[in-house]
Amino acid sequence: MQQKIIFLLFSLFYFTQAFAQIEIDTTKKAENPEQELIIQTDTLIQSDTSLIVIDSAYIKRQEFIRDSLIAREKFIKDSLYRRKLILDSVRFLKLNLPKLIEAAVKSYEEEIIIYTEPIYIIGDSSLSNYIYRTLSQKIDRAYTPWKTVIKLSGNSFKIKVDTTNHKILYIGIPKISYALNYENNKNVVVLTGRAGILRKASGNLYKVPIDSVFFDNSGRVKTVKKYERYYQANKNYQKGALLYTDIYTIKEYDYFPDGVLSNYKVVNYCGRSTGKEKNEICHTTNYSITREGNKFTVEKRNIPENIYSDGTYIFEFDENFDLKSMEFNNVAKSINRNCIVELNEEGNVSRYLYKKDGWVNKTLLINYNNNPDAKHKVERIACFFEDDGISYYQKNITTGKSRTRDKLTMKWSEWK
Repeated sequence: MQQKIIFLLFSLFYFTQAFAQIEIDTTKKAENPEQELIIQTDTLIQSDTSLIVIDSAYIKRQEFIRDSLIAREKFIKDSLYRRKLILDSVRFLKLNLPKLIEAAVKSYEEEIIIYTEPIYIIGDSSLSNYIYRTLSQKIDRAYTPWKTVIKLSGNSFKIKVDTTNHKILYIGIPKISYALNYENNKNVVVLTGRAGILRKASGNLYKVPIDSVFFDNSGRVKTVKKYERYYQANKNYQKGALLYTDIYTIKEYDYFPDGVLSNYKVVNYCGRSTGKEKNEICHTTNYSITREGNKFTVEKRNIPENIYSDGTYIFEFDENFDLKSMEFNNVAKSINRNCIVELNEEGNVSRYLYKKDGWVNKTLLINYNNNPDAKHKVERIACFFEDDGISYYQKNITTGKSRTRDKLTMKWSEWK
């Protein structure tokens, strides 16, 4: 019995020790972080890989932004450079074109040019129109015959520039086409016009107009000498050997201190059939100009004298420098021409009123038709007045038709 009790106690003690050992082992196993650390280490490696991917996309994005900014900056610099080149070109033309266009116009034009409007730069890429005014005797024309507008843009204006030597080599505007050559003297330019064929019984000649233009120290045209060079013309109308050179006109200009024309002289030479004859003056016309505000008085004198065309012109302009009236009285007192000019809302001539002995005996109506399908864009209708101040007869100069008015009913007949 005592042995059983001892055995039982021993068994309990052993079981308790075994259980305690199991608990200690379990606790140690729970406190051992080796398995969890391995799992945690694997998780960190996977996270680092994601960070690397994220960093790579971020870097590419930054590179894209940087490249875009660089490209944008280059585009802006290129655009600014191109705009600067255009602006520099426009400034060059603004500085040099007026003088050369004036030379071309005064070489070509026979009218008395008194005033030229300044040229302006529009935006940074174009020029305003070249506008000049004349003391025009064309008091039967439509629109504004005293004002000429030359557009310095579009297809009607052509120019060639030597960008290396900074010189204008060619100017092409309506009715005018000149190649430009420059002498060593900066105040001289030579204009070469369009060549032509002169047909003669002795044979065809190849003709080239050449004008030498001289400027004063203020850059204004002082003298124009107009020549023609004659060459042999072959069967294909091509230029051959030079035969001779003719001078046929010299124009001289003087100005008031503000640049308005004060005197204009035209010397015409007799033509020569060959180069053996002497160049002789045939005819000279001198225009002496005085002014009072917008009123210009011109004394015209011919050599030899012509009492019918010699006389006094009076031109009066409004505040916009549009013609209001023109009057002419010749030396022989046989011609007294007095015309009043009326304008429409567009600033073009709507009517000329011709006065004789103080009363209007004739008018010229200018009718404009802006319809693109219109047969006549402009029609000129002359109205003739009798002593009672009423017009009984009208003539359409454009169509050639006319009509009359019944003096009793005052009704007009049909145009016939």
